[in-house]
Amino acid sequence: MDQENPQIILTEKAAQVFKDACAAENHALEQSLLRVSARPGGCSGYKYELDWSPVSEITATDLEFFSNGVRIIVDRYYLEQILGSVEIDYADKNLMEQGFIFKQLNYGHQCGCGESFVAVKDLNGIPA
Repeated sequence: MDQENPQIILTEKAAQVFKDACAAENHALEQSLLRVSARPGGCSGYKYELDWSPVSEITATDLEFFSNGVRIIVDRYYLEQILGSVEIDYADKNLMEQGFIFKQLNYGHQCGCGESFVAVKDLNGIPA
């Protein structure tokens, strides 16, 4: 994976969960975006965030990706400075262990639970 052109990738299972959620909420998939972001928190510094967004809320600083039939948007700053390339999967082993799982593809510096991580620029010696 190219470190200078980070990407957001959804597995088939994660994409299907998003599609099912859109259908359950009566959101047309063509008008739905999965917004990926992060906020300060967790044991490693940042926590992942996922939100539904309508296509009307795309901003000039958003980058768009298409993965397994889902349109994904992420702010350029968050992608390049904080997130880096990420694969998003979905686990449903049991009722206690279900939800979206994030895997940093280039750096891999996240906590054991996979819910928080170190910003990619922190890893390069540049504060985020």
